[in-house]
Amino acid sequence: MKLPATYKNAFLFLLTVIALFSLQSYTSQSQPQKKKRRIELDHADSLMYNEKIVADAQRLIGHVRLHHQGIVMMCDSAYSYNSKNMVDAFGNVHIIQGDTLNLYGQYINYNGDTKMAKVRRDVKLVNKTITLTTDSLDFNMNTNIGYYNHGGKIVDTANVLTSWVGRYYADRDLFFFKDSVKVTNKDFVMNADTLEYQSEKERVIIVGPTTIEGTKEKGKLFSRSGWYDTQTNISELYKDSRLERNDQILEGDTLYYNKTTGDGRAFHKVKLTDLKNHTVITGKHAIYNEISDKAMVTDSALFMQYSKKDTLFMHADTLRSVPDTSLTKKDDKKIFLAYFGVRFYRADLQGKCDSLAYRMKDSTIEMYHDPVLWSQNNQMTADVVKMTTHEKSPDIVNMENNAFIISEEDSAKFNQISGKDMIGYIRNNNLYKVEVNGNGRSIYFAKDKDKYIGLNRVESSNINIYLTDGHINNITFITRPDAKMLPLDDVNTSETMLQGFNWRPEERPKNRYDIFPKKEQAKVKKTPEKKALEPKEKAQKQNKIESAPKSLLRTRD
Repeated sequence: MKLPATYKNAFLFLLTVIALFSLQSYTSQSQPQKKKRRIELDHADSLMYNEKIVADAQRLIGHVRLHHQGIVMMCDSAYSYNSKNMVDAFGNVHIIQGDTLNLYGQYINYNGDTKMAKVRRDVKLVNKTITLTTDSLDFNMNTNIGYYNHGGKIVDTANVLTSWVGRYYADRDLFFFKDSVKVTNKDFVMNADTLEYQSEKERVIIVGPTTIEGTKEKGKLFSRSGWYDTQTNISELYKDSRLERNDQILEGDTLYYNKTTGDGRAFHKVKLTDLKNHTVITGKHAIYNEISDKAMVTDSALFMQYSKKDTLFMHADTLRSVPDTSLTKKDDKKIFLAYFGVRFYRADLQGKCDSLAYRMKDSTIEMYHDPVLWSQNNQMTADVVKMTTHEKSPDIVNMENNAFIISEEDSAKFNQISGKDMIGYIRNNNLYKVEVNGNGRSIYFAKDKDKYIGLNRVESSNINIYLTDGHINNITFITRPDAKMLPLDDVNTSETMLQGFNWRPEERPKNRYDIFPKKEQAKVKKTPEKKALEPKEKAQKQNKIESAPKSLLRTRD
């Protein structure tokens, strides 16, 4: 049958539309669609729908239970939205995910597409051994990351942590805290601006200025970077680190501390301050035990003591600090020990030796193994030299065995005193009296006004010598002397020196930097000096030293 042209055109149009629709349908079906799983209802005592109250939502009332991709939610009531994969849950809301994570609140908005739960009022999150409480928490059930911005509290088996802002990474057992952070433990309280907490290990990661103070015993730790294990009370601190206990302060770029054993170890830019004894020891490696109150510093080690007179600077390969066992704990005085290449400088006094002990009890410096002491134009040597300094009365120098004093008149003339033992008295930086006990000998150049008139040679078992401005002006003989005056023209060079004469000016430290070996001096000068006493603010070369002086009497290797 032949169709009219009009019907024929209409039929062709219809075929075209059907073909296009079929193609579109085929194309659409051939493209994979991401299926979104909706939140499903397990139970509710009743269901209501009132568009005037909440549009496009079912109201679920009584013993509501829903589930979504491994998450179970229970509440008193809820709104389930028809066009959105979302639920608003009210009253005693409880979300369970897996075997360990439980989330509670009075209101939760849960988005099934993003798996984001926004929990408000009386919020509590329990996971394994930790409990987080806050008033407002957003928790991504997909990534298991939660965060609060208006104050929160974390409690685990050992610690209570509070902060204004917090992030919780549940899969990593990691918390991030910021703003007014506080950690409370039975042994300490920690305050910080920012830190991280590994809940499974109970380890604090320090990422900002942090202070840790003991609750039972006085003590404080400070650092800007590092970690503190709250289970073992062991810490490693890496930036601006400081340990304070009683009147002791240990500082270093890197600081290791074990609170249980009391062991502390510091590396790089080390500084050990004793506020009570007015001393500071610096170096690059320090070991300290707060229980035994012993310390050791090595590598560019420097000892400083501040007094009304001046500051004493002393360098040695190794410096130690030990309690003085002859005193009670109440006295809390120490003995400072120095080994190997000891050199010290004070404006009025300089010295060198191989080993040294400094007793705080009586301010006595004991020098062993080739000791030399310089004061003004005087050089003092003996097998052992002991010097006691006093604030008011004279400083006293005891020279034991082979004692020798040399006083320079000029580059060619030296007054000399030798004997078995000597006692020297120093006042106002000047040696003004010397007592010679045994085998006393003296050579000095006699003057008449400003002119040298001869050389006096004196021998006597015991001699008392008095000096003015370093020059001999009077001699008292305790036993009968053998003395003679030689005119200068009749004096041979050999007669101007006593046996054992050894003038050593090149060894004398000229300033505080000169106590270091030459290769270290430039390095030390570049380091800015800090005030050592701010209020409240190499392997080991020999066995432990329980007391100083006797153990120092040894033969150098």
